[in-house]
Amino acid sequence: MNSTGDCTILLDKLVELIDQNFLENLINKYNADYKVHKLTTKTYLLYLLYFHLTEKDSLVDFVSELEHNKELNRFLPQISRSQLSRKNESRSYMLFFEIFNYLFDELKTNIGLKRTLKAIGPVKLLDSSTVSMCLSSFPWAEFRKTKGGIKLHTLYDLNAEAPENVIVTEALIHDKEVFDNLSWNPSYTYVFDKAYIDYQKFDEFIEEDIYFVTRAKKDSQIEIIRSQPLNDNDKEANILKDADISLGNDVSGTKMKNEMRLVRVKTIDILTNRFDLPPDLIAQLYKKRWDIELFFKWVEQHLEIKRFFGQNKNAVLIQIYSALILFLLLQLLKMKAKISDSLLELTRKIKYSIRMKVTNKFNLILWLTQD
Repeated sequence: MNSTGDCTILLDKLVELIDQNFLENLINKYNADYKVHKLTTKTYLLYLLYFHLTEKDSLVDFVSELEHNKELNRFLPQISRSQLSRKNESRSYMLFFEIFNYLFDELKTNIGLKRTLKAIGPVKLLDSSTVSMCLSSFPWAEFRKTKGGIKLHTLYDLNAEAPENVIVTEALIHDKEVFDNLSWNPSYTYVFDKAYIDYQKFDEFIEEDIYFVTRAKKDSQIEIIRSQPLNDNDKEANILKDADISLGNDVSGTKMKNEMRLVRVKTIDILTNRFDLPPDLIAQLYKKRWDIELFFKWVEQHLEIKRFFGQNKNAVLIQIYSALILFLLLQLLKMKAKISDSLLELTRKIKYSIRMKVTNKFNLILWLTQD
């Protein structure tokens, strides 16, 4: 990538975690570098990752550093705001979406099933996060009369501790509308909140051997068919009820064809079609939904997905998927280096070393493990 002689910067080494043959084929697929001399796809990706890692306030702030930091210019060429803005709006976001998919597959392939999930199998968490935007600047991002926004509908792999899929929509799109845009795998368990409740979909899941764990709404019509006895372990885990139930009713036409299971923990009624697990494990599974909330919080605090450097939808999607690419690169690096540092500690180490000059033979993973 960008280098001077045998010297480069640590940022280059982070990008080398992406297979270069894959990247070249992807660039050719989208014809992304046709008649491009300066702002190639690889350089553009470096710009984006640098922007996120250094938490720039704006595109102006980023371009200003490139203008005044001559040492940095040896590795990241100076560029005008207008040039970068045009690329943000015209280069297809799908290229970055495919890099995101590639990195998740790499992470998933290289990580074994955690011991805590061996009795459960693969678990996916589903939730969405809303990012507010100025409607006058982003008129396509409809939300409310005077407010714009987008939603990040996210399927999070609990084993990989990373997002498997992120669908970006206008904020007014209801969470349930993304159900049909997701791939559902038999024998996997999906954990989600009550915003996704759909009795018809639940019947389909049951018939297709797709497991799920969710929370009942307050007005859910629940009929107890049979209650299961609770043991001492259940009571210690604050389990108040474990029962086979029927959901909905015939009058409203909402009655489910298949039985469900209810596990009541304190004031929370958890619904599931997993009858094979003890009730305390069902409760723990629903509690793990908090992990996706922590992911949203981490991304919002440490990556730039709230202040956008482009106003059309393509530019916004590039910024979001480049942020997710950085998150996956850091997770992949953490996994490959087998370090016990938290993701935040690793991020800070990379962030404060990002301009460090290294030789082309520099081994990023070895550098991390030797410290």
